[in-house]
Amino acid sequence: MTKAEDWLYEIKGRQQNGTELEFSAQQFAAVRGEPWPNQPLVDFLESQVVDGLMRRIDHLLCPNHQCGETIDDGMLAAGECANCNFEFALEDEEPIVSTRYRIVGKPSRDIPWMIVVHGFNTRGTWQEDLSWLIANKLRYAAPILIYKYGWATIDVLSRPLQKRQIKSFGRRMRKAIDYARARGLVERPDIIAHSFGTHLFTQVLRDPEFEDLKFGRVITVGSIVRPDFDWASLAENDRVGAVLNHMGGRDMPVLFAQFMIPGTGPGARIGYLDEYAVNHLDPAFDHSEALRSTRLQEQLREGGLWERFLTQPEGNFASDNKHTQTQWKAAWIGLRAVARLIGWGIIIVFGPFSYIRRKFDP
Repeated sequence: MTKAEDWLYEIKGRQQNGTELEFSAQQFAAVRGEPWPNQPLVDFLESQVVDGLMRRIDHLLCPNHQCGETIDDGMLAAGECANCNFEFALEDEEPIVSTRYRIVGKPSRDIPWMIVVHGFNTRGTWQEDLSWLIANKLRYAAPILIYKYGWATIDVLSRPLQKRQIKSFGRRMRKAIDYARARGLVERPDIIAHSFGTHLFTQVLRDPEFEDLKFGRVITVGSIVRPDFDWASLAENDRVGAVLNHMGGRDMPVLFAQFMIPGTGPGARIGYLDEYAVNHLDPAFDHSEALRSTRLQEQLREGGLWERFLTQPEGNFASDNKHTQTQWKAAWIGLRAVARLIGWGIIIVFGPFSYIRRKFDP
């Protein structure tokens, strides 16, 4: 068997199994035990692109080697990296071309439809960006329910007020699912939740009133879900599909969530202990970085993190920077108790003002 035949056999096997569909030439060489650089291998991969067996995906990266972030069309036109402010046009440097290859094959699923929910103290404008990108970047006619619960400020500090929001969210999702089924959309919705929205969603999953609700794939961003949350049992009971936890190494708010917001934890910094969930860590991301317009474009483009997670065959998704956490212990109960007392003090003092504000700006 010639080298080319051996490489083609490997590609055909991946295509048939639906595994490792996207890779760089260097990654392919490492798997096959080939030397690198390897021009004959690159020429072979390019020939498969011409034959239609694979697609070539070129990304432009910042030429500042201390940065390496993706350069989008806007940055290219401006001649400056928005991440590190390196003016590569003035420095007469070209963005670095990063080439990957994707084996052509029908993904296991299209995105059926989606429910997105924002965090507290925000209107969740990223949801509109996400809706547009799903329609235009992924080219799927995927309906999206944007759940807006208004401004939630001191409400998050109280379990009774939380419970009211949880019930409202669960009933709204049930109504949407029933509406979709009545119109022939029987597939389960995927979920994207941010910050306090991650807590609302997981509490709906735990509420016996909503045990009939079932969901597809789940993405949590800026998660304040406890790291020891039991995703596996929900999957075993057919309540959720795959779970992706998009973590941020500079996400500071989640570190304090467990002290002030009952029932929460630093899911976006520690990660989920449950091996069923995939923890993906972006060290430079803060609490909402993954939801900025440019980041959403990166994550939802062909081969992007979220696009791969939402469309690849079940069990074949792999994080580019997987984070594994094996243990976590909640903060000492005494500290949490003091923080909760402070929280109740805030509710008592500012509760009336919050109530009045909601009457004018719900």
